[in-house]
Amino acid sequence: MKSKKLVVRVTEFEKKQLQEEADRRGMTYSELLRSLIARFPLPKDSV
Repeated sequence: MKSKKLVVRVTEFEKKQLQEEADRRGMTYSELLRSLIARFPLPKDSV
């Protein structure tokens, strides 16, 4: 799997909310974001 950089803009308040949720789940900020992205539906083939 090839890694790609993703830039997401969030406010300080949103970042704090995400960090608190990550702490509640016992995971890192990055792990939380990856788990949220993993819930997205699979992309359709553009063929």
